[in-house]
Amino acid sequence: MSADATAGKAKDAVSAGADSVEGAINDAASKATEVTRKAKETASELIDEHRDAVAEALQSATETIRARPITSVAVVAAVAYLWGKLS
Repeated sequence: MSADATAGKAKDAVSAGADSVEGAINDAASKATEVTRKAKETASELIDEHRDAVAEALQSATETIRARPITSVAVVAAVAYLWGKLS
């Protein structure tokens, strides 16, 4: 076997290996892109759900404070006092 033939076989083997590695990298990149897209969608959905829950809680608190302002102030004062005692 000549040196040229050996070099040609080595070149072919390296080329095949490079193609295989390139394919694996492309597959990994595609999977990472898909996982990132799904994570973004899930995070967006959770943010929307929690944004609605916070808005509802604020609305409820506003209504309660307007309906019972003195009780609301007393509750806040009690919580602040207890918090101060714990700190």
